[in-house]
Amino acid sequence: MAASFEIGAHNATLAMTNAMTTLDSVPLAVPAAVYAMVMIPGTAAFGWLLTRAAAGRSPRAHLTDPA
Repeated sequence: MAASFEIGAHNATLAMTNAMTTLDSVPLAVPAAVYAMVMIPGTAAFGWLLTRAAAGRSPRAHLTDPA
């Protein structure tokens, strides 16, 4: 999961860089910027929920369960 998160972040950065330098067009970089802004927090939230589900407990179980 960490690898896919990292690859997605690099792809967004690469797309923005190519759009602004090679193609000399800032408007073409906007979709990549929007993707990066949605992908990074979305992936972090999904990973957090996935690790909680894999542990078989609710996200706040550590507050009430001494084990």
